[in-house]
Amino acid sequence: MNSILIVDTDGKALADLQRRLRKKFTTHIALGPRLGLQRIQEEGPFALVLAEFSMSEMDGVDFMAKAGELCPESTRVLYSRAALDAGDLMRAINEARVFHVLPASCDEQTLTEVVQEGIDRFKRTSTSVATMNEVHAIFAKAVHELVCWLRGDVRDMISPVLPLLRGLCRNTRHKDPTLTETAFLLSVIGLIALPPTVLQKIAAGETLTEDERLILAQHPEHAVEWVRHLPQLDEVVAILQGYADFMRLALQPGADTSGIPQSSALLAMSMEFRLAGYGKLEDGAILARMRGAGVYTQALLKAMETELTRMDQSEIEIEQSKLQPGMVLARSVIGTREGGDVVLVPEGYELSRTTIVFLRQAARHGQLRDPFFIRKMSLTPPEGNDTA
Repeated sequence: MNSILIVDTDGKALADLQRRLRKKFTTHIALGPRLGLQRIQEEGPFALVLAEFSMSEMDGVDFMAKAGELCPESTRVLYSRAALDAGDLMRAINEARVFHVLPASCDEQTLTEVVQEGIDRFKRTSTSVATMNEVHAIFAKAVHELVCWLRGDVRDMISPVLPLLRGLCRNTRHKDPTLTETAFLLSVIGLIALPPTVLQKIAAGETLTEDERLILAQHPEHAVEWVRHLPQLDEVVAILQGYADFMRLALQPGADTSGIPQSSALLAMSMEFRLAGYGKLEDGAILARMRGAGVYTQALLKAMETELTRMDQSEIEIEQSKLQPGMVLARSVIGTREGGDVVLVPEGYELSRTTIVFLRQAARHGQLRDPFFIRKMSLTPPEGNDTA
């Protein structure tokens, strides 16, 4: 939380500033604005970004504006070796949303105080955003659980997707896994709007017509319509819309998906993998098909390859009393209703507290058969939304 990035084109000045700050803060440096933006994209967010104004390749205000687009929560402080005119100061405030402007010659105490104030501001903002995102995630999880229990066909389709999505987010070091997961949980609203014949063909592993593939690609937009009036969910809406856009573009040979946010591409990749499973394809064949499509970046393909290698599909038997949120079922849970066997929870389903309560109630009424079989790789539950 105390990590800062210093950006300057003058190597000597960069080293001097790092020396002055590293006693109290974790400091990183970037020689020039392009390297600075690269570090923010790959390693951000930093609590504070400190950049010099008169960089030749890109001035400090333009750099700070781009840095703000990548990580809006990072505090931005501009310093300058020369006096700034009124126009540049206005740009710094209005365009780059700079928190503070310092002369490069300022004393160490002033520099330290400004940096500390900026870090404190980042902590307050991050805590507020994180809390809001968690509330949204809990809401989305509740909607997801409700839909899944009302519609068993939809539940069977999306059950294995969430563990895979979390793995892909982890492998790509995705900066917004909670928002991405929230978007996925809400996208299930669109699946219940699909024509039953489309869902039946998918479950049977049958090939969809061109029109049916387009209908499937548009399913996230139903969720967009449902939540777009909530301003607090603007970022989630953008991910969902990007998800629909990606799926539509992927239907066109040679389509350019480079402008689609990574969050949306992760959702599309996770769902494509799940749908391909209905066709009884091996993991390697699915990955090869993804590579051949040319719509996923090399980073995403590598993340998928890593996750498929990591996933341990072997199973372990476990007692009902030891079920925990986050565990993934290796076999369907079979119960009895009206004298016949029914699937209560499908294979691949990630258990939540709500599901476990449901299973315990079914067991008390004699409607459930032990034992349970859990995938070994899920015995240490991943971080995520298990509160529903």
